[in-house]
Amino acid sequence: MVAALLSSNHAAAERLHLIIPAGPGGGLDATARALGNALVATDIESNVSYENRSGGGGGKAMAYFVSSGDTLKNTLLVNSAPLIVRSLQGLFPHSYRDVTPIAALIADPGVIAVREDSKFQSWRDVAGALRDGKERIFVAGGSVRGSLDHIALSLLVQAEGMDPRRVRYLAYDGGAKAQLALLSGEVDVMVSGLGETLAAHRAGTVRILGVTNDRDDMDGMASFTEQGVDVVFYNWRGVFAPASTSAEKRARLKDQMTAVTNTAAWQEQLSRYGWQPMFLSGDEFTAYLAEQETLLTDVMTRLGLIRR
Repeated sequence: MVAALLSSNHAAAERLHLIIPAGPGGGLDATARALGNALVATDIESNVSYENRSGGGGGKAMAYFVSSGDTLKNTLLVNSAPLIVRSLQGLFPHSYRDVTPIAALIADPGVIAVREDSKFQSWRDVAGALRDGKERIFVAGGSVRGSLDHIALSLLVQAEGMDPRRVRYLAYDGGAKAQLALLSGEVDVMVSGLGETLAAHRAGTVRILGVTNDRDDMDGMASFTEQGVDVVFYNWRGVFAPASTSAEKRARLKDQMTAVTNTAAWQEQLSRYGWQPMFLSGDEFTAYLAEQETLLTDVMTRLGLIRR
């Protein structure tokens, strides 16, 4: 049924090209490749290619996509909540208004994790050590201060009645490098996305102490709300087309994303990474982005990460 619905895609273009504003191995890269794998497995697309354009906190890819939009054929940009965060911080001049929102696909909660042999057995242990201040506790994140990792950590620390600016947050270039720092003993705790951490948790090399979602079906991993910490926070990820995309092409892309997210192949990807489905398309996605911009402006201002 999916193939019949969208069989005209193959005649129009042999390949869908996905631009990823980050290096290999991170959450955006995983999302792009999971989407591509599901599209090909279900014959919605015959071929998908990928292009990692890292640099400038995602600004390099955004600048390329915005300036080259009129020449890009059958090309989508994969992006996430840091698009809004870095725009608010002024780290690059573009925003979601400079591209065409097609669909939000997933919500990836944050996690606090430690090494398997860590003395910290719970988030309360970590919070207690941070509050006590008798030992130097370093927390690794996969992106710069003011990023989603840093915001998630700050919200948790603030919920415990502490000043998040007093926490020693070390920024690494991607979740994979932050995890290596944790495993090597360079840091004591890691804050990251669930999708980037779940494989290591399942392998037994790290322990996830809490997840910033509101679900109770997480294979033994407790949400922070279950632990009495009132923090629910997600990083959405989705796809965007160039600003010049026609209404007809927008409708076709929306149909593609709707179709693929209803397939077993996509559900397998969600299970693999522990992602929560969050499908919003077209105007509904655009409205959500506006709401997120308002929310993040408030949160980041309260945390002292931007000034208004």
